[in-house]
Amino acid sequence: MAAADGRSSYDVAIVGGGNLGLWTARGLARRGVGRIVVLDRGWFGFGATARSAGMVRAQGGTATAVLLGLRSRDLYQRLGAEIGLDDGFTRTGYYVLAESADEADHFRALVALRQRLGADGEWIDADAGRRRVPWLDWSGFAGATFDPDDGYVHPPIAARNITIAIHRAPGVDLIEGSAVVGIAPAAGHWRVSHAGGRIEAERIVLAGGAAGGRLAAMIGLDLPIVGGRHHVVAYAAVGPEMPWPFPQLFAVARGFYLRPEEQGALVGLSRREPTDDSGRFALPIDRAFVDARLRAIEALAPGLAGQPLTRLWSAAVDYTPDALPIVDEAAPGCVVVAGGGHGMMWGPALGEAAAELTVEGTLAGLPADEVGIARFASGGADVQEPISLTAPLA
Repeated sequence: MAAADGRSSYDVAIVGGGNLGLWTARGLARRGVGRIVVLDRGWFGFGATARSAGMVRAQGGTATAVLLGLRSRDLYQRLGAEIGLDDGFTRTGYYVLAESADEADHFRALVALRQRLGADGEWIDADAGRRRVPWLDWSGFAGATFDPDDGYVHPPIAARNITIAIHRAPGVDLIEGSAVVGIAPAAGHWRVSHAGGRIEAERIVLAGGAAGGRLAAMIGLDLPIVGGRHHVVAYAAVGPEMPWPFPQLFAVARGFYLRPEEQGALVGLSRREPTDDSGRFALPIDRAFVDARLRAIEALAPGLAGQPLTRLWSAAVDYTPDALPIVDEAAPGCVVVAGGGHGMMWGPALGEAAAELTVEGTLAGLPADEVGIARFASGGADVQEPISLTAPLA
């Protein structure tokens, strides 16, 4: 299947129409690339993007994470103004909770790192936390870092906005519902076979999310991009002791986060479990796990106890071993971009970075040892992103 105008030859082909692929297309179009195609096996933004919680924060644990969070937070808001629609971003402030004394010391040091890189933020102890967030049981926490500018983007609105933006861009073709089944180099360019036909492109970008490892394998690369299950639960309401909208919380060591959702709340849950190689976006729900975790969370935030649920789902998240992203030229003319478990939080900035690398051959402002493929060659990276969801078992 060719694009609507019959074109089958492009400057750049992007495989994957989720948040990363769509923002890459925008970055390419803004850099003047004339012929771009984005392919997806489903609808654009419908996979892991639509199933995410949309958490957006600059409170990373490495310089790379902080910079990507800052840039993405800004880009989401700029895009809304650019297309004349609401940006979908809600600024709530965000507490990242520390439990142990060692974790508290580490988090205090991270505040200084973030401030040097341009993020706002502070450290508060548990007594200050009780005054600010009295509806949370602070007895198990030593304190928290806080950034008043962090928040969340509503995933359906984020997907709508970036799809509209690239649909309006000249020279961008969109092919939905056509899974890529083969990628191969061909005399100085790339040939991409998909369910509806075949296209050729001078350069390609692989932005397949949890399927990124399988796409890379089509061109003989072994990349540690794996899928892991993540559960998300939405409450219809919260109790009166929990004023709405409330600030977001992330209990890193306990593997959950909490944010406002419509008139209620949304909780994300993760744990160590085997990776999922099914290629599915919607994964089976472990109800026993969810129920046990919700009981524990409701003990910490009693305003959730007894409130009805409106939605419960699970989805595949793309992980890397160090929870850091990949933006690298994996082969001549082939750029790979992966979110490392943070495709919504870092997607806009990673898409811009992938476009920069594709067009200019450079990657300004991001350290190669934290985003490059070579870091996996020795069996692991020297740097780990500590402020992240619980990664699946290898």
